[in-house]
Amino acid sequence: MPTVDLTAKLARDSRPGEKETILFDRALPGFGLRIHPSGRKVWIVQARIDGRTRRLGLARHGEIALAEARRRAREMLARIRAGDDPAEEARKARAAPTVKDFADEYLRCCGPGLKPSGRRTVRIYLKARILPAFGAMRLDMLGPEDVAAWFDAASRDWPGAANRALEILRAMMFRAEEWGWRAPGTNPCLGIRMNPKKPVARFLDTGEFERLGRALDARAADWPETVAAIRLLALTGCRRGEVLTLRWRNIGRDTIQLDDAKAGPRTVPLGSPARAILDALPGERRPDAFVFPEHARSAWWQDQVRVRWHAICADAGIGRARLHDLRHAVASHAVMSGENLPLVGKLLGHRRQATTAGYAHLADDHLVAAAEHVGSIIAEAMALDPGASDP
Repeated sequence: MPTVDLTAKLARDSRPGEKETILFDRALPGFGLRIHPSGRKVWIVQARIDGRTRRLGLARHGEIALAEARRRAREMLARIRAGDDPAEEARKARAAPTVKDFADEYLRCCGPGLKPSGRRTVRIYLKARILPAFGAMRLDMLGPEDVAAWFDAASRDWPGAANRALEILRAMMFRAEEWGWRAPGTNPCLGIRMNPKKPVARFLDTGEFERLGRALDARAADWPETVAAIRLLALTGCRRGEVLTLRWRNIGRDTIQLDDAKAGPRTVPLGSPARAILDALPGERRPDAFVFPEHARSAWWQDQVRVRWHAICADAGIGRARLHDLRHAVASHAVMSGENLPLVGKLLGHRRQATTAGYAHLADDHLVAAAEHVGSIIAEAMALDPGASDP
């Protein structure tokens, strides 16, 4: 095979013959242009690998320029000299699944370990956000620049949804590394900062709870089941779905046994006020019967609790609070009453103490009292006059 001064013009003008021809580059030994009798031209590298002469394709002529082909050839030859086998790597790469195929396998293997609501969430985000962007891409070719561009575009309209989609994709890529489809430490989602969360939670102080109680009393005749459910939420710190799907078999003497809470099964202690609300409920007490049958019948009826809650908040003059803010209020009042964060976390069913800390919004007067108490201790130790002021 001839060795030539390979130029872009020579590569473009060379014509096929009856037999295959390779024009090897004099400037970079091992690099050349392979010309098939059909007229197809391919940039190649020829080198000895494991004692055998191998020819490896880089790209078709016309897909990349000569300078780029020469750069790729130089990199491949350096890797071969270092002991790598690009042919074997290329074979493995061709066998790598697409992101869509891997997503199907991920759901099949990992789905049973997720809660039903978690599986639904993963499927929704895969269908709506992840697969439209990356489904056809080979799994091992997904890079940080691809994920960063996708995340930035998604964040412009729905930053919260973009965060959730990134969390799901990141978990999938970690699993791809475990299963050998990606090299260790190549998760393309690492290093991408989540969008900041908006502070939507608020704190209900004792005055707001007093007004809320009066508003609930006024609505009890019209919405007895809704009012009872809201009162139970306020007294237990449970989530809306946990309360509205309760069955009587979940109710013990001093506890509620939640079979499918967010973090898995857990036990919720029942104080006497919460116990009294449950005891006053009408209807049968069969184990499989719902505690709140009206709202358990469908998602629409469950949503009616939220609609009625907003009406009750308007009656009480406490603004646009969420039902979930009752859970925050339980944590906050528990902390202000002197309970420690691990105990409050156990009460709310949190796995991590950091989660509980995010729920513990403290009232201003409580913070002022704490600052006064800590300040007096330090002032006494420093022999300061607490009544003195700076000149």
